Amino acid sequence: MGGCNRWPVLRRCRGASVADLHSLWRPPRDGFAAEGCRYCDRMSRFHNVAGGSIMLLVLGLTTTFGAPATGLKRVESSRFVGQYVATDRITPTDIATAVDTSVPARLALAVLSEGLADSGAPAWHAAGYTGAGVKVAILDVGFDGIDNVPADDLPADLLEMAFDSDGIIDKLTDHGTQMAEIVHDVAPDAELILVTFADEKFAEAVAWMEFAGVDVVTFSMEWTDGPLDGTHWTAPIIQRSIDGGIAWVVAAGNSADKHHNGTTMDVDGDGWIEVTSGGIEHNRFTIDSGDKAEVSLSWNDPTTDLDLCLFDMELFDSDGQPTQIECTENRQGFGELATEILTLANETGARHNYSYGVTRRSGPETTYETRTWGTSPLEFANPAASIGVPGNMADVITVGAVNWRTEKLQSYSAWGPNHMGDRKPDVVGPDQITTSAWAGVDNLGTSYAAPHVAGLVALIRSAAPDLTPAQVKARLTSRASRANDPDYKYGWGVARLGSLPSTIATIRGHWAETAIDWAFTAGITDGCPTLGDLTCPELAVTRDEMARFLWRFRSLPLATVSAVFADVPSDATYGPAVDFLAEAGITLGCTATTYCPDGTVTRAEMAAFLWRLEGSPAGSTSAGFSDVAADFFAGPAIDWLLASGTTTGCTPTSYCPGGTVTRAEMFTFLQRLDSAD
Repeated sequence: MGGCNRWPVLRRCRGASVADLHSLWRPPRDGFAAEGCRYCDRMSRFHNVAGGSIMLLVLGLTTTFGAPATGLKRVESSRFVGQYVATDRITPTDIATAVDTSVPARLALAVLSEGLADSGAPAWHAAGYTGAGVKVAILDVGFDGIDNVPADDLPADLLEMAFDSDGIIDKLTDHGTQMAEIVHDVAPDAELILVTFADEKFAEAVAWMEFAGVDVVTFSMEWTDGPLDGTHWTAPIIQRSIDGGIAWVVAAGNSADKHHNGTTMDVDGDGWIEVTSGGIEHNRFTIDSGDKAEVSLSWNDPTTDLDLCLFDMELFDSDGQPTQIECTENRQGFGELATEILTLANETGARHNYSYGVTRRSGPETTYETRTWGTSPLEFANPAASIGVPGNMADVITVGAVNWRTEKLQSYSAWGPNHMGDRKPDVVGPDQITTSAWAGVDNLGTSYAAPHVAGLVALIRSAAPDLTPAQVKARLTSRASRANDPDYKYGWGVARLGSLPSTIATIRGHWAETAIDWAFTAGITDGCPTLGDLTCPELAVTRDEMARFLWRFRSLPLATVSAVFADVPSDATYGPAVDFLAEAGITLGCTATTYCPDGTVTRAEMAAFLWRLEGSPAGSTSAGFSDVAADFFAGPAIDWLLASGTTTGCTPTSYCPGGTVTRAEMFTFLQRLDSAD
């Protein structure tokens, strides 16, 4: 169905309320989803067609879903599988159709996520930006307990959509319910749409979300099948929706310490692939008594046939070899899915040692990955490139997990890069938080980090609806905690909102946009002295502002004396900052008895302020600026600014010491100092 006029239809459908969407939807005709077109036909109606299995796992750490773990740390379910037996070969059509539903009764209490405070969201809420007008879809496998959530923890009106055989939203787990609560905490006025789906209806579900005018999708699951090189069957479906304007926020996964990748090399020619050097062919792990685990194998070359085998490492044959429990026997190499999956239940009555091995039946050498769920960390774990599908897609916003208290990366949070070499994850968000049904329980997993970031995206899109998904992603990464030093563990760092929404339009495209947002987020400034919460980037910095900027920048204490200068009133808001700077010798005043708070700050004075603030460090060499004399009072400070990378001068050969310092310049200098720390 070519030539579809996409954007006018999208805008028209976005004008419809979510309550009307059932009556507006008509499922895709042949070619409809592929073209990414949208229907908005009031004469058509939504209907469901035959469903199937969901080849998905929920991103968590154990296979016990429901009861809190010991030590009040509840770990989300890692896998949704049908019948667990001692070993169970799973083919691609058998994966994930049911889940243990024996969830103990719990009292739902109103809870606000602990991950909210440091994101900058409270300041946006206080300024009136709460996600109004934005539609967020929670795409999940279950919304159990949705009717029992306290009134304040979810919107009063929710739209539920099920793309499966019965058209009834699945409630096999409360995983999706918790995701919805977290999004609501961060973006309380965003419209939430709860969506469950069967695997073969995924394309229709995504097409419906485009039709419905969804702005943000949060997805805390991953597919266990391959390939992992960006060509997974879901990739073009998701990519089309991103190109159509939907921002996807996807959990990175919890496989960092339960992941291994390598090349299918068989050095000794015995048919078994070496896991690591020294001829090691077994990768060991343990399973706790009564627990059920899964091991998956994926590879990138569809012409290669690999098999996965499990071994009991405490039971040996007469030759001293560990007992082989089971192997997959699925035929690959002729276009079949390049994946194998085995499940295993430990019924020994105690923690038990197992391993897996991989054999290449036919086809060329290729790269492969193995992952486990419900096990201990692997003996030979390789966290690099452990992000799964679809978190490995370049254009989704991939979210790892940090402890909300310490902002330290969780050991299980998957690492990048993806298999295409892109830096992943994009940002990290908080986990180890509580939700209403799990009040007082730490919830672990990247599942919980992703909806926090999805809520931030909803706030951004509410304040700046013209931003594309790529621009939203760029805004998040440029304002994250490690924006100047990204890596493959934290990405660009903990997601932060940046400046208040009222400043977004005024500074977009400004050369100091990132530094200005950083100053607002860090609390160094809370607005412009003449225009409220705007930024006024070109306004000259006054001496009273300079005192407050430095005091807040280094979180300086109160002075032991006050009223040092005659022209600083005792009740002045900047008074404590000036008093401390004077006591610490950072300022000498404009005279012995006055500070001149309304005076503007020159570039020379700014250099002296910063130099003294940092303890008067020595510059490595003379700056050599033509307009800075050797005996100039601020000479050592300017030398240090250049040596530390805080300034490059106003031109390559001059510093312009008598020029005034603008707010944009000041925030840039401070951000550079902060990055150097």
